[in-house]
This record gives sequence, C-alpha cells and structure tokens, in this order.
Amino acid sequence: MNEYDKAGRYLIKRDPTGFCRWLLRRQDVAFCAWIDARRHALPHQGDLTNDLVAAFRVDEGFEGLCVELQAESAADSAARLLLGYLPRLLSEPAGEGSLALSAAGGAVVNLTGPGQPGGVEQRPTVAPDCWLAGGILQRTLRTEDAAATLRDIAAGAISRWLLAWLPLMQGGAEAGIMEAWKIEAAKESQEYDQRLLAHLTLTFAGLAQCRAAWQHQLEGWAVIKSEYLEELREEVRSEARAEGKAEGRMETLRQAILRLGRQRFDKVAGRKQKAQLNEMTDVPRLERILDRVLDATSWDELLATP
Repeated sequence: MNEYDKAGRYLIKRDPTGFCRWLLRRQDVAFCAWIDARRHALPHQGDLTNDLVAAFRVDEGFEGLCVELQAESAADSAARLLLGYLPRLLSEPAGEGSLALSAAGGAVVNLTGPGQPGGVEQRPTVAPDCWLAGGILQRTLRTEDAAATLRDIAAGAISRWLLAWLPLMQGGAEAGIMEAWKIEAAKESQEYDQRLLAHLTLTFAGLAQCRAAWQHQLEGWAVIKSEYLEELREEVRSEARAEGKAEGRMETLRQAILRLGRQRFDKVAGRKQKAQLNEMTDVPRLERILDRVLDATSWDELLATP
C-alpha cells in the first residue's frame, strides 16, 4: 500500500459520514460500519483488512459500497470492481454476526489523472441472450473545485478532513485557498488533529507537485509523527517478515525507509545516502533504522543508527 493510499484511507476513516456525504453528493446517508474486507479476499490476495467497504442502513437492511483510491486513475477500475470485487462481496458472507448485504456498489476516487470509463458491458457473440452491464461511481479530484469544497466544509456539509485533498483540486495551489484552509483547520478542537491535517495536506500537495507552496503557507503547522505513517511502518515490518529470502526482506525495508524518510524530512535521500543504505545487508539493523525513522531529525542521523 503506497503512502497516498494509506493517508487517504486514514482521513476517510476519521469522519466516514462526512466523507460519504461528499462522495455520494447527498446528506441523507446513514453510514453504519466498515465491513471486514477479508471476507472476500482471494487466496493470492492475502490480508485485505485495510480495504474500504462501507455498510449503509437502508430500510430494514444494509447495502455495501467498496471505495477504492487511485493515486493515478486507472482504466481498469470499473472492470476490477464490477467483475471481481463486488460479486465476491455479495456471494461470500462473513462469519456469524456479520452484516448481510442486500446490494453493493463500487466507487473510485481518482487522486490524480483524468476520469476513466465508469461502465462495463459484455455481450457474448456465442450466446447473444447472455449479457452483463454495470457502472461505478467515480470522483476525479482534478475536476473538483477547491473553493466549492471549502464552502461545503465550512457549512458542515462534508468532512473537514477533506481539507487534505484541496491541493489536488482545481485552484488548490492558490494563496486564498491556503488561507481558507488555515481557518477551517483551526476549527479542529485538538491541536494534534490540526497538525495532522497539515501533515496529510502536505503529503497530497507532494502528489499534486505543489508542496513547496503549501509548505511555505503552513510553516509551523506540520507534525513530526502521524498515526497513518506509524501504521504504514508496522505494515512494512510485517511484509518484510513475510518475505521468504533475506534479499527480499532487505529490499522491502530499504524502500520503506526511503519512502517514509522522504515524508519525515520533507526531502528525498541524496545519492550518497542511498548508496549507504544499499550497502547495508544486516536485516536487524535495517529494522532498527525503520523503527527510528519517525524520531530522527535528519537522513544522516537516521542512517547512523547502529
């Protein structure tokens, strides 16, 4: 799972109802719970615990919605959801006490890139009486208006945590948008949440290639640690342990250190630092470096970990 996917899932889960109001463009949604996505994982897919499958109360029952984030829009999103994900969600019920779904749909949020075909239709020529068709909900941030989103946030109509996606929207690098961001972010009652919002926003500003402008405007807001980065670090440790060969574990750890370090220090590792990391063949040492990535103050300090 990449850092943008992890950050996006984190902000969605901070206010699921407010996010779903934005996603569905309606205020009457009755979000109930997140469904354990492991109930419809294929054998080769492993643990899908972090996949977003929302359950909504509808009349006397429940309906599900798979929510997928795409750092860059992909043409096969509709087919993957409609032909793979949703049938398993409906046909593979979870264990005792789980929610039974009467219907399910799919939604994709394209963080960058253009909108993609949202429908699938198949009509076999050998059996013309057979046909399959369906569509997904799609939100493409490059077509969303940052100012309009801010107005909805200020009105309390949608989640305040969507502030983090403003850099990805139209007008998201304008000074006025950044100033309005500060006003709305300051409404969070906990200072930690204000700083976490800043950290998430800078993360997505990097994806939108406008991080420098946001970094300047939000100087003093960014937090050193963040929950989603700590969770990502633990996931990497689990992935590294699952690797069958030492070389695979080392490469997994190196890539994670480079990725998390860039987030932590707001800059990529230099050529010398990358070479130093590549020379390390001691898996326990790489794990110790990964453990310190959120506490160190520089690349040099981090890579000096014994």
